[in-house]
Amino acid sequence: MNTTVASLAISVNDVLSQTYNALYSSGREAGELVLSTAPLCATSEVQALYSSGIIDFETAMPSAMHSLGCSAASISAAIERRKQDETKKRKAEELEERVVKAESERRIKDAKTPPQAASSSAPVKAPAPDTSGSGKAKAPASEAGSGPDDGDDE
Repeated sequence: MNTTVASLAISVNDVLSQTYNALYSSGREAGELVLSTAPLCATSEVQALYSSGIIDFETAMPSAMHSLGCSAASISAAIERRKQDETKKRKAEELEERVVKAESERRIKDAKTPPQAASSSAPVKAPAPDTSGSGKAKAPASEAGSGPDDGDDE
């Protein structure tokens, strides 16, 4: 099938070139028109080459899109969009790599010298000295009158 299509394309190229030259050349250098054909079965080959990393997207995309009948302008626009996407993806990967590296360095630093935890408990108030002569220390003012022996013997 591919051989038949290729031989038809060669014949069509010859006919189109002769017709174009007869109509438009008028003494100028003769041009040649080329009919490009790409069978759809080639897309699986292009996909296999791209997936295995043998060809990049700038080679694979035009081949695949051409086999689908896309115009040169749409192929160029698609390649530009893909380049922009690749640039954004690369920048995002670089940012993620820097964040991971900084986090790793912070963890290593924290492992070597752990951060000091701030004491959140309030200082404990010492009991007031005994001035009554009973031998017991007085409770702080905030605790006075709150216990069973609050000092009132009524």
